[in-house]
Amino acid sequence: MQAKYRGAGGESRVWTVREIIQGKPFDHPSHALFVHFPVAFYLATFVFDISTRFSPDSGLIFAATLLLLGAFFASVFAIVTGLVDWSMMVKGSRKRKAATEHMLVQLLALLIFVFAFALRWNQRHIPEAHPLWIVAEGLGVLAVFVGQYLGGKLVYQMAVRVKTSQLQ
Repeated sequence: MQAKYRGAGGESRVWTVREIIQGKPFDHPSHALFVHFPVAFYLATFVFDISTRFSPDSGLIFAATLLLLGAFFASVFAIVTGLVDWSMMVKGSRKRKAATEHMLVQLLALLIFVFAFALRWNQRHIPEAHPLWIVAEGLGVLAVFVGQYLGGKLVYQMAVRVKTSQLQ
């Protein structure tokens, strides 16, 4: 970690809040650090709920409910870091349009899981997931996967936030 920004000309200054959120003091984009948690939690929720249809278990239903809470909490960090990166992109550029698509699909996934959470909250201790939860979560997982694919295109095809200089 670099305590202060050091420019090519030798100048030194304190990191801005935006630079800290972007992960620049750590020389690593921060958005990539946070996106894995909500994705994993959403997928685990879906898997837990499906498994209760084969082997009823109120513990899995409650754990899946807690996973959704964790996903929502983790999403805050993914959203904030993603919005900061998005705000730095050139308006009207191909990269910003692709990033906007990625963001909208991921927000759709979040809304689907908020809907699933609202459906399940009052029944979070029953032994079997309701089929409507599973359908909603399946759609949410599909949206997450599409959003992740679009995010991957940003990184791997458009080189967004990819550092191309060689390691020193």
